[in-house]
Amino acid sequence: MECTAWRYYSSVNTVYGDAPVTATSYCLPATQAEIDRFEPFIFELLDASFAEIAPRFLRGIEVDDKANGTPVTQADKCAEAAMRKIIEDRYPEHGIYGEEYGIKEPAQTGGVRYRWILDPIDGTRSFITNSFLFGTLIALERDDGAGFRPILSSISHPAARVRTIGSLAGTTLYYENGLTPLKRKIHVRECSHLSEATLLTTSHWTTPEQKGGPEMQKLIDAVKLYRTFGDCFGYFAVASGGADIMIDPDLSYWDVAALLPVVEGAGGTLTSVEGGNPLQDLSAVCTAGGIHGEVIALLNS
Repeated sequence: MECTAWRYYSSVNTVYGDAPVTATSYCLPATQAEIDRFEPFIFELLDASFAEIAPRFLRGIEVDDKANGTPVTQADKCAEAAMRKIIEDRYPEHGIYGEEYGIKEPAQTGGVRYRWILDPIDGTRSFITNSFLFGTLIALERDDGAGFRPILSSISHPAARVRTIGSLAGTTLYYENGLTPLKRKIHVRECSHLSEATLLTTSHWTTPEQKGGPEMQKLIDAVKLYRTFGDCFGYFAVASGGADIMIDPDLSYWDVAALLPVVEGAGGTLTSVEGGNPLQDLSAVCTAGGIHGEVIALLNS
């Protein structure tokens, strides 16, 4: 079902203490024609990515360091290369923005432009330590003349054979029960009090890869359960009703673009740490919505 305009433009103002937060959609609505055309194509990309990643998982793969100090493996590189080739063969006019191989600008057609955002292994540190929490992130963006914004995306986990496809029309989970493929709609769970919430982060706020501060500790102390089950799995957990808050104070564009349609399609809220547009201020606070203003207020107190 195609998204209606009111959902795209709707916003909710939440006030906690002196901190107002406007929860709004940062996605564009996908048309039914776009969903029918591109959702199966995302599955093709996931198949290609998984085929490169699975044989290299749990094999003690060689790890290199990028210039920024983050790890990268042949699984990252080969998975992105496979997806890029499929996109370039099928949609040569589309742009591509990938973590490993950079930006290919879309063709200047004078009409609607599309761009694919690729993060072949989100959570390479998890991958190289034999953790099952790493994932593949894919987003499709559309530019109607006012800049690119995501319309469809996937947060998918190769090790668990779990996939999601999200848009403002809703988010669907695809998984296997034994040999039986199953699918169902997923939705965030109700949570109206921090004392009842489960909080996830990628790592503790005192570690070098994080940019948190004492405010983060206040939030940790306020919630019921705190775990560092992070990277893209944290957003999958919130979207599927397994957790209530996921926070990343420092992200890249290829992370955020793929998170938004899945989270917003599941009824969740995702903003920057300051409560604004996470595509511009590259950070993320993801919640089921009811406690979002309270979380933002604590983080910015």
